[in-house]
Amino acid sequence: MPDREADTLADWLSDHPEVTHVTRDRYSRFQEVISAHSAEIIQIHDRFHLIQNLWALHNQIIQKILPARIDLGTPLPKPDPPPGTQTKADIRQTENARKKWEQAQVLQRYYTKGYSITRLSKQFNLNPRTVKRYLEMTGPPDTSRKKRPKALDAFHKQVIEWEAAGHSIHIIYKKLQDIGYEGAYGSVKVFVAQLRKKKRAGAPWENAYHNRRDIRRMLWQNNLSDERERDIINRVLKQYPTIQPVYAFIASFRDTIARRDQTGFVELILYEQIREDPLTGHFIRRLLSDLKPTLNAITYTESNGFVEGNVNRLKTVKRMMYGRAGFELLRQRMLYRPA
Repeated sequence: MPDREADTLADWLSDHPEVTHVTRDRYSRFQEVISAHSAEIIQIHDRFHLIQNLWALHNQIIQKILPARIDLGTPLPKPDPPPGTQTKADIRQTENARKKWEQAQVLQRYYTKGYSITRLSKQFNLNPRTVKRYLEMTGPPDTSRKKRPKALDAFHKQVIEWEAAGHSIHIIYKKLQDIGYEGAYGSVKVFVAQLRKKKRAGAPWENAYHNRRDIRRMLWQNNLSDERERDIINRVLKQYPTIQPVYAFIASFRDTIARRDQTGFVELILYEQIREDPLTGHFIRRLLSDLKPTLNAITYTESNGFVEGNVNRLKTVKRMMYGRAGFELLRQRMLYRPA
């Protein structure tokens, strides 16, 4: 439909009397128009939007309660992720590396048969520099992400010693320049500020900060089978007890939706209503004002997933083409389906 206006939706429903089920988001105007048109139409809250709204609540609470950098008093190890826990981006990166290595092996076979780099470039439609790089490969590309070194990393020991001797940040910066430091003054200022903050708290410098974004992901995914993440979650909940009931509510909400447990879902919502937590109050009131479609989302299998996937694809392609192409090419790319 061209817009989200009530009259547009009402006219569309009048032209389609065969409609018996509607999946929708929680936009109140949709609810009013569909209910006024026919009480027989079964309205279903789309699970995509339901979980999206829950994620928005989770993100809002995390940003409100947790600082941007969290010191739990323990180092933050970064071991290799266990099998089966890679993100979609990691899987895609690994697959691309495998394809590059396969193509490199093909190029290397042709090169040993006497094909020149120029001929391979034309035959495989690759830049000569790319062909040369592929010919030099001895295995799949390394897909591991390495931390980018900072100019101050090599001078941490000196900064800690000079700060302990009582030097100001300005003097420390000048002394660093004398021994070859070429980084910014701001980096020195931030490092010394962190060092002094830890000294006041009585914490050792070796303790690493936990990023709020990482904590948000751990609390959302709730991967308690991972011992390291379980330990971090327990420390966060102990250090910030305000999050405990919200964490339990969000985990239970997702679990009842996944198990299609309608009875457990109703009990959870009513319990949260009685608890009157100001952090979740608005979310619960909105659910209760339109509860039946939410319960239908647990009972029925209909979903807006296909449509939402195409909307996301359209937005991604549109951003990629912004400023470089017109509407006609955008239309062709959206209609194109690879064989």
